[in-house]
Amino acid sequence: MLLSGFNQEIYEKGLREEGWEAGIEEGRKAGIAEGIIEGDLRAIRNMLDLGLSEEQISQKYSKELVEQVLQETTEI
Repeated sequence: MLLSGFNQEIYEKGLREEGWEAGIEEGRKAGIAEGIIEGDLRAIRNMLDLGLSEEQISQKYSKELVEQVLQETTEI
């Protein structure tokens, strides 16, 4: 069945724009989440530099992040 006034090109352009906008939004969310994690890792490094123990840091940040920083610092 044909729709009167239906333009395939306009329809496809609209779909591309919606997909593009959705892709940007997903990328923005991923970028924010990555930025938060990087900030937490930097804060943990600073806490270690100040002499705080792994136990003290784990009260504020997840054990996994603390261990990740500890592994990075021992590899260097």
